[in-house]
Amino acid sequence: MLPLDDSSFLDQQLAKLLLRVCAAEGYVLTEAQQQQLSLLATYTSQATRQGIIAAKLPASFTESELAALLNSPVVGNKAEYAPLIIENGHIWLNRYWQYEQHLAQNIAERLKLNSTADQQALQQTLDAWFPAGDNDLQKLAVARAATLPFLIISGGPGTGKTTTVTRLLCLLIEHFKIEPQRIKLAAPTGKAAMRMQEAIRQTKINLQLSPELAELIPEQGSTLHRLLGYLPGKVGFRHHAHYPLPADVVIVDEASMIDISLMSHLFAAIRPDARLILLGDRDQLASVETGSIFRDLCSFDQQEHPLDQHIVVLEKSWRFDASGGIGQLAKAIRDQQEQQIIAILHTTPNGVTWDENTQISIEYLRQVWRNYLQGVRGWQQNPSQLPALFAAFNQFRLLTPLRKGSLGTEQLNQKISQLLWRNLSTRFQNSWFAGRPIMITENDYRQNLFNGDIGLTLPEMNGQLRVWFPEPNGGFRAFAPVRLPAHETAWAMTIHKSQGSEFEHVLLLMPEDAEAQILGRELLYTGITRARSQIDLMGKEAVILAAVRRSLPATSCLRWRIAEYATDPPAS
Repeated sequence: MLPLDDSSFLDQQLAKLLLRVCAAEGYVLTEAQQQQLSLLATYTSQATRQGIIAAKLPASFTESELAALLNSPVVGNKAEYAPLIIENGHIWLNRYWQYEQHLAQNIAERLKLNSTADQQALQQTLDAWFPAGDNDLQKLAVARAATLPFLIISGGPGTGKTTTVTRLLCLLIEHFKIEPQRIKLAAPTGKAAMRMQEAIRQTKINLQLSPELAELIPEQGSTLHRLLGYLPGKVGFRHHAHYPLPADVVIVDEASMIDISLMSHLFAAIRPDARLILLGDRDQLASVETGSIFRDLCSFDQQEHPLDQHIVVLEKSWRFDASGGIGQLAKAIRDQQEQQIIAILHTTPNGVTWDENTQISIEYLRQVWRNYLQGVRGWQQNPSQLPALFAAFNQFRLLTPLRKGSLGTEQLNQKISQLLWRNLSTRFQNSWFAGRPIMITENDYRQNLFNGDIGLTLPEMNGQLRVWFPEPNGGFRAFAPVRLPAHETAWAMTIHKSQGSEFEHVLLLMPEDAEAQILGRELLYTGITRARSQIDLMGKEAVILAAVRRSLPATSCLRWRIAEYATDPPAS
């Protein structure tokens, strides 16, 4: 059971509201029942705030106590109209029970469908693309996606998810004759959509596809909100079950970042007979909103489940050498191998450094951003310099789990700006200076700027500063600082914000307190795997091991519900 001393004002107000509803409805509760209802409401609200959709019922409640509360107007069984819903030994806020129920029903319906294919021709193509050996799981993923309308592909960085998807796109266009304009690519954030686009573009080159086929393969990605048709001020989207997306194939990257609400809306907006492929890493951090849906769906257990054949987990990393430090460390963290982690930290293999001291020197910062600092000083108002400037800045990133405190992004960005601005500019314009990197923190659909977008501040000929942002087509746009939506300095960013990004070199700062609630295995794994070539880890050994020992629980009853609905669909 969650610690209730962490309950917020909001949790307590919900409990008081439910008590008032009971009184208004004339339902009399004893003093003990009032306390039990308050406890249950506070507990459920707190669990939801912490990302748990379905919280296990507190063991302290007896069956008779729950039965008395179920007779009240504010606690109900499944499908009843009540603020709190109890089912399968768990409790939900009604809204999230509805999301879970609709999503499970949608998935269960998709599991019953199959696509027809010329099996012999399909097998010949797959054999040619994937010679026997290390590519077997990629081959399996493409084969299943060709015949199953719904598929989940999970894999860590460099396991070949983009290669698999690009091969699948070739197959769908060449063999299934699907029109490229009927294929939609999307990701939860603009940054992740742009990375997906860049990865597919590069993979088309690496696979040496014919120019004709390469031209047909779509690479333009969009955010999920844009794909579904975001309606400002409303919960729903333009596209839904009664007005679905005009698509035969929808491929969504970084699906581990999608919360229960958005995932429910996504599935509702895609025709049941259309192909839907989710890509992600089940071991990564979940959404910052409610529910770790991707991980819950990928949580295999001992019992056979109708969802299992719709999931392929890619294991082999093509990016991290088996003897390289980053790959070893990431695997040890994922598998919670404490002794292996300690050995790696103390031997620091190639690609890994570790320091218990969390003090960052100015010399270190000048070194890791040397090329960027030189590029800003050499800026000559020529847009052709921008690709190299962005590449130099994005070579390195400082990551931390925290926003507040001396090791949080707010103070770190302020300190780094104070240390580096003299290397970049002779004067401030308010808080602005040449070379200041910023991150957009809220979507602005009017200006096509989205949460997570990174911009670089550079002067014009007259000295006025402009903030430049890359565009999906390879170009750049400049904005006056005053026109920007909410933003923050981006020398350092939280691990949550780094999802969907990769950098050659990462410095990961851990909190001082091993009891910090934010610590967790998924958080540490996500931070480590943002680095492609070098990870510098700063933090006490005890804090690192505390993070490894703490893993997020399942947040929903999705797999149980899908199995139930696959055999006994709920009444419409």
